[in-house]
Amino acid sequence: MKKILIFYCLTFLLLLQACSQQQKIERGIVYNDFTLKNDTSLSYAIYVPVNSERKDSLVFIFFDPHGNGELPVNMYKNLADKYGITLIGNNNSANGIDFNTISSNFSALLNELKSSYSIAEKNIALWGFSGGSKAAIYNTSLNNNIAYCIYGGSVMNVQNKNTELLGFNGKQDMNYTDLLTFASQQQNNPKHFQIAFNGKHAWPDTTTAEDAFRWLILKKMQKIEIPANKIFAAKCFAYYKKKTDKLIQSNQLTDAYQTCNKSIHFLQTLTATNYFTKQKDSISGKPLFKKQAQELQATFVKESQLKTQYQTNFFSKDTLYWKKEIEQLWTSGKTDPTGIYNRLLGFLSLAGYSYANQAFQSNDIKALEQILFIYQHSDPANPEQAYMRAKLYVLKNDKEKAKTALEESIKMGIDKNRITNDILLKNL
Repeated sequence: MKKILIFYCLTFLLLLQACSQQQKIERGIVYNDFTLKNDTSLSYAIYVPVNSERKDSLVFIFFDPHGNGELPVNMYKNLADKYGITLIGNNNSANGIDFNTISSNFSALLNELKSSYSIAEKNIALWGFSGGSKAAIYNTSLNNNIAYCIYGGSVMNVQNKNTELLGFNGKQDMNYTDLLTFASQQQNNPKHFQIAFNGKHAWPDTTTAEDAFRWLILKKMQKIEIPANKIFAAKCFAYYKKKTDKLIQSNQLTDAYQTCNKSIHFLQTLTATNYFTKQKDSISGKPLFKKQAQELQATFVKESQLKTQYQTNFFSKDTLYWKKEIEQLWTSGKTDPTGIYNRLLGFLSLAGYSYANQAFQSNDIKALEQILFIYQHSDPANPEQAYMRAKLYVLKNDKEKAKTALEESIKMGIDKNRITNDILLKNL
């Protein structure tokens, strides 16, 4: 009997020990919410590629502006399988959290990743979008052992000058021209490259994002941190050559020129890039290229002027003016290849969000009515504007409209935890 009791006691102790250890990671499965062993208030998402022949354990760690680490992990898991790169989503970094706290949270996450998965910092690239871009750059600047960082939707100067920096800049993103300005400031920095793509203020689509996977592997090869792979470099060369040829044939010469620049930046020292250099010289001498470049510059001037005008008119013009103006932006944006009108809609959306936060602090109902009218019409699919309208209706003692707006925000994906913690909405 005593032996049986001893057996069960030992079995129980072994089970307790097993439960306290890190949950086993299976390849090909996205784990959305792994808690840290040393701090259960922190968590991360992780995806280990199905079949990886890589021996260097390259890793992307994502910084989402809403702390939704699983979002980019789920978006790019097929690319992870293709290139053999592990994906980790940091759930502990979000807009509104100060950088010191984000840095402390990331340090705890990094320590666990190194101890649990034997991940080397030299094989990590931090990748952020919007406010997450700044968080990623900030943490790269604090860690001399992490030398690769990717940004998109927003940017800030990186303090670590040894950082390889790749940017994604959506042509319909309201911050498009700001990121172009940053790129021009970095034109003498051989460690920086920015990719313009046809997208809005969001994580880049998978076709665009694939360049980040190529970039990390090729850069590691260039720096002799992993063995050079001539077959991989040749495949990348062939892909970019085909893309360049197609853009030239369709007379998209400014895009073709930028693709040549990207190809040279990605492939230099790994394979001959003479083809892309010659194509650049040929493109730059074409009258059509000069015309397209001038037209592009003209749109930037027009956009700057309209932004100034909108800032002046934001409160001075009535809702009839704004209804007509915003409808015109939506109509023009459907056929505009430059993205200027969609960027202006994004600009009004961001202005609405910023002004509304200020107005709520002072309970300025009149200002909120104007602000949220513009915010709603310029960005109707954004759950934040519906959430804010619900709060406005509570201030106006109109509970029925408040409930309707709140239901809209929930359908569009607002975080329900915010509602339960909001002093104005939790009792609806």
